[in-house]
Amino acid sequence: MNNPSSPPVLTRYHIFAAFFFAIFIFLLYQTAHLLAPFSSALLWAAIIALALAPLYRRVVRAVRGRSGLAAGIMTFATLLIVIGPAILLLVVLAAQAVDIYQWASELIRSGRLAEAWSRIAIPMLDRVLNLPLLQGVDVKGIAIKSLSEFSSGMAAQIGGALKNTVLLLINVLIMLISLFFFFRDGESFYTAVTGLLPFTPEQQSAIAQKFRNTFSAVINGVFLIAFLQGVMTGIGLALFGVSYSVFWGFLAALLALLPIGGAMLVWLPCAIYLYLAGSTLNSVLLAAWGAVFVSLPDNFLKPLLIGRKAKLPTFLLFLGILGGLKVYGVLGILAGPLVVTLLTAFVQIYREEFAEK
Repeated sequence: MNNPSSPPVLTRYHIFAAFFFAIFIFLLYQTAHLLAPFSSALLWAAIIALALAPLYRRVVRAVRGRSGLAAGIMTFATLLIVIGPAILLLVVLAAQAVDIYQWASELIRSGRLAEAWSRIAIPMLDRVLNLPLLQGVDVKGIAIKSLSEFSSGMAAQIGGALKNTVLLLINVLIMLISLFFFFRDGESFYTAVTGLLPFTPEQQSAIAQKFRNTFSAVINGVFLIAFLQGVMTGIGLALFGVSYSVFWGFLAALLALLPIGGAMLVWLPCAIYLYLAGSTLNSVLLAAWGAVFVSLPDNFLKPLLIGRKAKLPTFLLFLGILGGLKVYGVLGILAGPLVVTLLTAFVQIYREEFAEK
């Protein structure tokens, strides 16, 4: 027989909570569907706003606290300095990727590849390729085929993004509008989101600090340095007579994300190519340019910026970047390390709130 004084198992509060969270999750799901077509534009706007937040605060002080005016100035400046040149770079990059693809395809079809290889190959490289381990492997063909597939794939990706001009313009417009509101109302958005988290103020502050430190470290220690290495590589190649300098500079920026080799995997083979082609002076100058202006700064700037701010092991940071690239694409360069950082913050909260108690 039930005790009349015992509380009911299912109360009005339980029913209300079940209905509320069911509807709330449904609305979140529908909102995610609504925003999915513009997710890239929104994410890039958020990334740019976070990266330029210190500069935005200075502009706000310069215009005496008028946040709307400061947000408009920053949005217009971003359009002129960042977005416009980026679109122009994509156009040039797509054109050069197509040219390289056509060049590689013609080289394979005409048979000039074998002739060029036999003429410029050095004895040491031939000895390496003739090792028993590599017998039966067409290393030369694989190398040229990989270059062809890479350039054609890049041309297809970039060309697809540029082909639908209307969609591109819509995404740029959405990004600019979002950027304005992220600049102007970013702090209120942050306060509203963090206020929903069931954490103490100290825990919220610790998570936010880890997030800011990792974001700053990845932007300054990975993105910015890789971009500068790509630019300096492209300038060096253009100065010393290597064709398709924009394409190779972009490739150098991508390879600069690797912990070993980096941009040297681009400028060093180009210097060797110039030497084998008879341009000894340009070869030496390009090698000196790459060593001094491309690879040397990376050796001390990246560990300094990443180590002090992110406070993550370099190995975990590297895995986060590679995993992010695999899962999220270009945005994964930032998303991967941030996910790893937030995981470490939550592990610390779990240790303090549950494991130690």
